[in-house]
Amino acid sequence: MKYNHAFSVCFSIESEDPEGCDLTAEQIRDAIMRRVRMAYESKELHEAIGAPYDTYEIEGDGEK
Repeated sequence: MKYNHAFSVCFSIESEDPEGCDLTAEQIRDAIMRRVRMAYESKELHEAIGAPYDTYEIEGDGEK
């Protein structure tokens, strides 16, 4: 039996717009990558993502 788990990665980024509407896809990507890299390098990746927020059983063997 196999399961699919969904996790969240929280990150922060600064901008000039109160709603963040001025952020580009590249800025968001860079901030996410920086957060994941920092958590991985400090060996705190599990702490950074926490427990899965959703899990479901995969039908069959789970291979696509």
